[in-house]
Amino acid sequence: MFTSTHLRSPVCKASSTILNSARLYHAVSHLPPSPYTPAQARILSSALTHVPEHGFVKDALVLGCRDQGYLDSTHAVFHNGVFDLIQYHLYSERTKLAQHKDKIDAETNDLHERVKRYCVERLKANAPVIKRLPEALAVMGLPPNVPASLEELAKLADEIWYLAGDKSSTFDWYTRRASLSAVYSATELYMTQDNSTDFKNTWEFLDRRLENVAHLKSTLGSSSTWIAFTGMASINLLRSQLARG
Repeated sequence: MFTSTHLRSPVCKASSTILNSARLYHAVSHLPPSPYTPAQARILSSALTHVPEHGFVKDALVLGCRDQGYLDSTHAVFHNGVFDLIQYHLYSERTKLAQHKDKIDAETNDLHERVKRYCVERLKANAPVIKRLPEALAVMGLPPNVPASLEELAKLADEIWYLAGDKSSTFDWYTRRASLSAVYSATELYMTQDNSTDFKNTWEFLDRRLENVAHLKSTLGSSSTWIAFTGMASINLLRSQLARG
């Protein structure tokens, strides 16, 4: 008989566990173990297939449990509700980025072009749930979820720079990740309103934002000014998310 103890693990408190563990990189093929148990992963993966129709809502979690042969009430073990489902989507798509490394490495040696390519691949992964993404952003923008949401965004920026081959060990390490977090967030918000074919306008928007960041970084000069700029950008993006809720 399946009981809730089969699902209980640190992942049930996703905001305090999934996003608080620091990643120690060794190699692309040497990733940290998944924070999800096999049963949790199966349920959440099944639940995601229902998001396009139902949205990031409890019903999707219930259907995911049902798909895997569990009682509807099993969804209650995910203590953060739909936020756990959203985090699973973010986590799983972030970790899938490594699958593109060989292809991207073979096609370009330019660091910044690689960063752009990884951004595009990650954003493309939103396509199946793009109509429901504003719901996810609204949930992520709720005050209790903001710290975990921002931490996941930081992990995504770090993942992209790492896979792209960033070797910086100076102050640039921080500014690159802060600026990419701001660019990615802005592009993701833009993508939710993009009706162009194959998101053509989104990719053009991404190009412009990346170019603007490179220009600003070269002209702002001092570290303190650059910190102020990236900090204000992050605050404004967070306000945008909250406004959409």
